[in-house]
Amino acid sequence: MPDPAARFAQLGDEYESRKRSATALVESWDWYTWPGPDLRPLRFERDLLKPGRRLDARPPDNRDVLQIGFDARRRPTVIEEYSGFLHGKLHHETFFRHGDDIVEVAHFATDGPIYLHEYRFEDGLMRSATMVARRGSGRESYAYTDGRISRVEVEHSGGPPAVLAAEHDDRGLLRLVQTTGNESRVLYTRPPANFDLDAACRAIEDLLVALIPDAAARLDVDDRIACLALSYARPTQLSIGISVATEAERADLSAIDAQAAWAPEDFETNTDIDLDDTGPSRLVRQELALIDADDYDVAAGSEIGRRLFCAVAARLNLHDWSATLPVTDDFVVYAVDLELVDLERNLTSCLPPDRLAQFHERGLL
Repeated sequence: MPDPAARFAQLGDEYESRKRSATALVESWDWYTWPGPDLRPLRFERDLLKPGRRLDARPPDNRDVLQIGFDARRRPTVIEEYSGFLHGKLHHETFFRHGDDIVEVAHFATDGPIYLHEYRFEDGLMRSATMVARRGSGRESYAYTDGRISRVEVEHSGGPPAVLAAEHDDRGLLRLVQTTGNESRVLYTRPPANFDLDAACRAIEDLLVALIPDAAARLDVDDRIACLALSYARPTQLSIGISVATEAERADLSAIDAQAAWAPEDFETNTDIDLDDTGPSRLVRQELALIDADDYDVAAGSEIGRRLFCAVAARLNLHDWSATLPVTDDFVVYAVDLELVDLERNLTSCLPPDRLAQFHERGLL
């Protein structure tokens, strides 16, 4: 049999035959949320993901969804991906070939093949995965201890090799560590039995309330500051930047557009707040990501992170800023995502009602 790279080169001519043979094996179809199944060991754990959930029916066309066809042994043979952004259009398809000791997975977009994976098994356990894609290739090999995955060796074209080491106990996965060269990074740790997510979030809130004024005091400003934005991209990451707009800068921005006056991406002066990636911060990031992974449409973990940032901003609006920065009489602190999707509801949480009403009266909201 040709190697996977040679087979990938031929894949564009095999779309119809692969689809036909894989679909012929389907005994049942089910709707699932992203990301669907993945046969490779620790694929979900290393990225803080969870397999997709089975749905009773297809959701509205504005939601991403998978339709999975299973064979008589309940193995996936076809995965169809429908895009909410594309109003329910089918945009990716995956076809499985299940052999005795080899599984081949071919993934297609509307414009041709994306990747070809070959998984090799021995005694019912996957021993290797060879992957060829449009922009590179890679290989993973797997080792087991007492039947449980304990080591993954990862090689990808253009990148350094890495090793994943998994520790288990009688309750399951305890810890997952990735080592690349001389650097090690914890990908997952089971929280201790006494871990309290709410208490850990409050501790991070207290830490940010202490760190942000100190960071703001180091900003290079020589004019009165009208606002300080706590900006974030993904609230589950607890990564936050602070951006300030002077009185004149805000006036110029508001003359362009009311929302521009609140957009930290348009502010000239900014810095980042770095939370240590150990202890409570790392665990909170992990747990918020896993909560989101339960249901990406609900995004409950992201909501916890968003509320945490709003609570920080609300407390900082009670802070005496006179010794920290030159500020205007109507100076405010607020939390906002970089795309301003959360702006209105965040301001409601961050600002006192009377201050919020003032901004409405001035046409800034």
